[in-house]
Amino acid sequence: MIYFLLIIGFIIDGVIVLGLMTLFTKMKKTEELELRQKEVAAEIEDLFSSYLLELKEENKRLEGKLVQPVKTETVFREHETAYEREDYHPPEPMETEELYRPSRSSQVISRYNRGVPIELIAKELNIGKTEAQLILKFQEKN
Repeated sequence: MIYFLLIIGFIIDGVIVLGLMTLFTKMKKTEELELRQKEVAAEIEDLFSSYLLELKEENKRLEGKLVQPVKTETVFREHETAYEREDYHPPEPMETEELYRPSRSSQVISRYNRGVPIELIAKELNIGKTEAQLILKFQEKN
């Protein structure tokens, strides 16, 4: 009976030692992982701070260039004629006398909303009655 209890005691001790070793290795891996994460976080922080410094320097250079007075430039065209340009003035839109013409769909819908019958709409716009009905049905779906 004593030998049996000794063997069970040694087995229990072995299981406890094995469990402690497993626990110790897991703790070690966790600590190493935390250390790596801290290192990566520090690297990322350093990288961001270096990018930030580069952006600040770039902004200062740009600000310095923008503050400088605008100089007159000589620009050459294809035919080697030179002209001087001080400030850029965008081209102004040309005034054309294009009249606004609504689409057929909008004409059909507006007339239908005013109470004009579909047959009369089709005659006025020179389209078929079914075409006018289809336009209205598509409009109802949207």
